[in-house]
Amino acid sequence: MHHQRITKLLTIAAMGLGALASACSSPKPAEPAKDQAAAPKPISADERVKWYQDCWEDFNGGKWDEFKQCYAANATSAQYGYGMPSVSGPDAIVMSSQDFKKFAPDGHGEGQLILVNGTHLASIYLLSGTNSGPMKSPDGKEMPASMKKFGLLFAHSIETDPAANKVTKELGIMDGASMAHQLGMSPEPGRPIMTKGAASPSIVIAKNDDTEMKNLSAEQDQFAAWNMHDLAKADTFVADDFILHDTTQPKDMNKAQNDTMTKGFWKAFSDGRITLTSTWAAGDYVFMSGNFDGTNDGDFPAMKIKKTGNKVTVPFIEIDRLAGGKIKEGWFFIDAVMMGAQLAPTAKK
Repeated sequence: MHHQRITKLLTIAAMGLGALASACSSPKPAEPAKDQAAAPKPISADERVKWYQDCWEDFNGGKWDEFKQCYAANATSAQYGYGMPSVSGPDAIVMSSQDFKKFAPDGHGEGQLILVNGTHLASIYLLSGTNSGPMKSPDGKEMPASMKKFGLLFAHSIETDPAANKVTKELGIMDGASMAHQLGMSPEPGRPIMTKGAASPSIVIAKNDDTEMKNLSAEQDQFAAWNMHDLAKADTFVADDFILHDTTQPKDMNKAQNDTMTKGFWKAFSDGRITLTSTWAAGDYVFMSGNFDGTNDGDFPAMKIKKTGNKVTVPFIEIDRLAGGKIKEGWFFIDAVMMGAQLAPTAKK
């Protein structure tokens, strides 16, 4: 907002002539233009967090009119592991969420971690419920309800309008293979049902200080080493007591187990590399999203993958916690069903 000010020179002159000049002849301060719009009040991080949690509660309660207001008219949404992969506009986004509620009327999310950096928000939510409604198979056919419960972690990321609490871009990922395992639809091992999460989410707001910048740099360097398939260098950024919560795996992995998995992955995808599309820090955490691209030119026994020669492109979200410049804990989200579909013989390009 612009404020009209009387210059120091004018003030001194007015004081000197005050006894001689009449009130009617004194110069009047210019009035602000009536049509000058006030600058919008900045939206604080705390306000964005409250709005974000309120939107989740609208989803949980099936308050679709209110939920629709969470999205900008030009909003885009991609949800992997459930729902429609990519839709645009509030109406289509709400419809996709309604489909999930048909599949699990009691389905709801409980916040575990919420990160904020300006217009960027990311979270980990525990998504749970009961499959008491019809569901669609990957080929679009409707299947009867399994009546089984599910509970698994879901990664969520949004970009918001700088001037309003409105989602402009949304990305959500959970492992569809673990969901299938929990619902008794797949004999393959998967993440066990998570029945209890945190009573309330940890909320971390970015300070954009030196620590966050160093954490961000460490992650970027670690990913660069990963793309070079240089495990020794990549491991220099990882703490010895590192724990990885890979949502596609039945159990968490330590550093040595993760190294073994990584080496097997590189044998299965000799040209495998990761492209980061969004990277930012908040406190001790770094958020990353992007795509894994590679050609399956080798076997991967750990994931029961036989060489197919197929190319894959799979989106992912990773959130890491650092301490002392080292990655101490990571949460990795990718939809194994999506990768499996691209590796299927019929998907070969």
